[in-house]
Amino acid sequence: MKFKRFRIVGLASVVLILISLSACETNRYRRMEDMYQKGRYAGTIQEVDEFLKIAENGALATRAEMLRAESYMQLGLMAVERQNWELAIRFFKISNSPESDTHLAEIYKRLALTADSAGDNDLTVSYLNTILREIPDSRLIPEVLYRKIILYQTVYLDNQSAWRDYRRLYDDFPDNSFEIQARNYASRLIPGFIAHARQLSDTGYYTEALGLLFEMDRYPVVDHPEMQRLISDVYQAQAEEYLVAENYMEADRLLRIALQYNPAKKAEIDARLNSITSLFIQMGDRYLAQRDFPNAMLYYTKTFEIIPDYADARAAIARLEQVQINMARAQELATQAEEMEAARRHTEALRLYQQAANLENKQEYRQKIATMQNLIEADRNPEGFAQRIVNEFRGGVLNRKIRQQIANLRTRFRQDEIRDSGWKILLSTGQYKYEARYDLLTPTDTYFYIWQVNLRDRTIVPLNRISEELMQ
Repeated sequence: MKFKRFRIVGLASVVLILISLSACETNRYRRMEDMYQKGRYAGTIQEVDEFLKIAENGALATRAEMLRAESYMQLGLMAVERQNWELAIRFFKISNSPESDTHLAEIYKRLALTADSAGDNDLTVSYLNTILREIPDSRLIPEVLYRKIILYQTVYLDNQSAWRDYRRLYDDFPDNSFEIQARNYASRLIPGFIAHARQLSDTGYYTEALGLLFEMDRYPVVDHPEMQRLISDVYQAQAEEYLVAENYMEADRLLRIALQYNPAKKAEIDARLNSITSLFIQMGDRYLAQRDFPNAMLYYTKTFEIIPDYADARAAIARLEQVQINMARAQELATQAEEMEAARRHTEALRLYQQAANLENKQEYRQKIATMQNLIEADRNPEGFAQRIVNEFRGGVLNRKIRQQIANLRTRFRQDEIRDSGWKILLSTGQYKYEARYDLLTPTDTYFYIWQVNLRDRTIVPLNRISEELMQ
């Protein structure tokens, strides 16, 4: 029981101490306010600094900080009265309050005007930029931008910077009195920018030209109908390049955009679009020749957007569909021909392959036709066919070179010393393969020529070195 009474007494003591401390802080804060009211701003700042080191009451600490900021602002105002701008700027910056920022911006503006009166343009721009950088929410920003626009355009001849600041002025403060005044200066920049946009377009920088024109078209300092016409011209010029590059789809898209921006061009652009229809058909035909049916159909049907139910396109689509039918039928015939080939019914296979090739002039079918013709010859008279292949190889080069070799030997040996075997055709390993041999013997030299002849594809392969050399 005694311990409980002791705890209650202890807690009461703590509460009394806290109340006492709070009362002390309140009294101290009131003294600081009193000093401020009496104009003792430096003393107030010093007292606040000491107070904040020990303050326990958060609300009083916050109010003390605000009191210190007000004191610095008042010191700044006193410095302004003495025209001590450097000191005033320092005090206002330390104060760091919205009201101090307003006074700080006014000082920079006053210094900028003074520098301007003295003809110090660089210093003027420096002070104006300081306002933009340090007090971006100042009510003076429209005026600052306006004054910079004038300097950039009339003194520095920096049209890009003048245009940049005008864009910021309009984007952030449209129809502000300073923005309206700045239009007179900004409008003088437009002819040069238009000339630059035309130059970009003329040299193929269409994206850059359009970017510049679209940017200008956002602002009230341009003739908007003229901008629309210029944008249309750039799209049309770009479309013409795509026509030269045979990218007709993109050319068509760009011409339609050009028409949207300048409806007065309807007759001209419609005529140009009509001329593209034949180009669409030509491009579709190219894809058809490559058997790229989806793209061919895409180009054929695209013409209907220009000329509804275009007769040439309908005829082209009919050709495409017939080609697809022919290809499917040719494949069926080729499959049947392969079955005949497997059964060694080469004559029937040849007929079917020829029918397939008539429907689709495909390299595979042409090669099969040649192979079947070779096999038919081989089946009829394989040795005679092999000899003919040898005789016809590269225009008869083998026979010609063998005759040259015989002529050379006759300069060294008598006729009866030269043994000439003539051509011998012998069966070789592998189906439809034969060996072609030719032997020349003399008392000192022997020449054994031998090649393998493939009757299926009429190829000849040398089987020894001298035979290979003879083919070269």
